[in-house]
Amino acid sequence: MTISVVPAAGLGKRLKSGTKDVPKALVTIAGKPMVGWVMEALEQTPIVDGIVLVVPSSHRSEFERCCQALALCKPVWLVEGGEDRQQSVWRGLQALPSGTEWVIVHDAARPLVTPALLIAVWEAAREIGSAAIAALPCPDTVKRSLDGVLIAETLDRQQIWLAQTPQVFAADLLLAAHEKALSDGFTATDDATLVERMGAPIRLVMGEPTNLKVTYPADLLLAEALLQGRQQKGSCNFEANSPSPC
Repeated sequence: MTISVVPAAGLGKRLKSGTKDVPKALVTIAGKPMVGWVMEALEQTPIVDGIVLVVPSSHRSEFERCCQALALCKPVWLVEGGEDRQQSVWRGLQALPSGTEWVIVHDAARPLVTPALLIAVWEAAREIGSAAIAALPCPDTVKRSLDGVLIAETLDRQQIWLAQTPQVFAADLLLAAHEKALSDGFTATDDATLVERMGAPIRLVMGEPTNLKVTYPADLLLAEALLQGRQQKGSCNFEANSPSPC
């Protein structure tokens, strides 16, 4: 069984969407809440058996209404998030149903994920037997600074990859990695970092340039344009009003 954990508890302070007290995942993009696009992509991905949606406790009812409006066929479990992303994923892992073998972690802030990418990362993780993540090779020259003012060195960009989600893990491995991080007081910005500390191999899978993370207002505008473009092309996978394939 494969379950997706979707961290959606962030409030999006850097986004400044102009809508007070609306969590980032509920900000509307191309006529639909951001998290709605993610949930529909997971719904349309055959290898996903269910979704654990991690939400801010102060807005649980809004997320419940969002899920009801989507009319998803797959089971959805709502879990209240923690103080940061890592704690939220940890709480989501506690809600995994018995028999879960693989976990797909995908951020609600990446609304342009496609079923094809989800499947590609899942297949790579299963092939290697541990984990895989979507990532892109770095196109820019990378500078390292110790103080944010002066350049300390230039890194070899051929060795630099930009991590995305989805990230797929064997369920027992990801649980163990989170337990170790909790015990050690270690925090990271993605789950792959926690699994790296376990010494487990993690395969890189070529991500999608359009699988952007919505963080700043400019990201919101770009995501809106890309999603509207998909709708105009009449893609059955991303048509806003298409019925759920029950």
